[in-house]
Amino acid sequence: MTPNAVADLDEWQLVEGGSTNNTAAFNPFNAFQVTDSSGAPIPAVTSANGFPAFGTWADGCAATVAALLQPIMEPIVTALRAGGVSVPGIFLFDVDQSPWCAPSADGIPCYASEILAGEIVETLLKGSSVQLKGSLTSYSNTGADLHTYEKAAYVTASDLGLVATKNALLTEAQQGVAVARDSLSTATRSLRRLALEDYTSGAASRFESSLVLLGSPDEQDAVGQYLLTIVASRLTDNYDGAESAFKTSVTKRNAAQASVAQATSLLDAAEAAENQALSGLETDAKNIEAGFACTAPQVTTAVASPVDDQGSAGQLWQALQDCLAPPLS
Repeated sequence: MTPNAVADLDEWQLVEGGSTNNTAAFNPFNAFQVTDSSGAPIPAVTSANGFPAFGTWADGCAATVAALLQPIMEPIVTALRAGGVSVPGIFLFDVDQSPWCAPSADGIPCYASEILAGEIVETLLKGSSVQLKGSLTSYSNTGADLHTYEKAAYVTASDLGLVATKNALLTEAQQGVAVARDSLSTATRSLRRLALEDYTSGAASRFESSLVLLGSPDEQDAVGQYLLTIVASRLTDNYDGAESAFKTSVTKRNAAQASVAQATSLLDAAEAAENQALSGLETDAKNIEAGFACTAPQVTTAVASPVDDQGSAGQLWQALQDCLAPPLS
């Protein structure tokens, strides 16, 4: 137990907000643990935020200790046992090395703003002689810019999924049009063939093999004409149904095309917003790097998927880390 360790825990609790900024009573660090170190269950209920809420500080403390003593939380425990970390943000970097609050898929630490602030303060305390005015001004915008980028990247990912879904529906509608067109073509050919045969031969001749038992040619022709009327009616019904189905399928395809165009427009707008947010982050990074008088690392501006581990925001974060590394070493 050292003043530094207490200060670190206070800082950690502030950014986690357990018990103070949510309904997870007696759970200051938002631990998910509901058993003590021996594995015995601890009475708890799930709060509105999804974290366990306990009835007493003793129960909450026992759950927190059990969570911290897991092997995967070793970076946190090691930093606390060392007792020498006190600069704001530096201890949170140790927490970020554990699953408690791991970096995002894009490489941005869970406590990005607090960690960066701590490293800047650490550099100042170590007596860096570089001009920091511009870098500190840029840092004040970095947290908001990171949040803006993450929101824009999420919207882009959602719109990408929307466009993919709309394209799949369009493909299905186009296949429906093709099937309906084939049916309409078949029905059309049947009607044309009937009309042609009716023009080139008498009704009776069409059914002569079936009408040989009838008497005079007039009787045969009358019966043949009757049967022809039935066939024509059936073929006409088939044609009308095929034509209606074709028109319906074309309407669905046109609607699907319009939906794809709308989704694509939304995606274009989302990507533009993401690029703009990324440009803001790049400006922040360059200003901070310039303030620390270090060589700016190469940062690509291509927009990566929010689930890409090497996305642009992750590269920007690494660039800041590389820039700050010399004064901290």
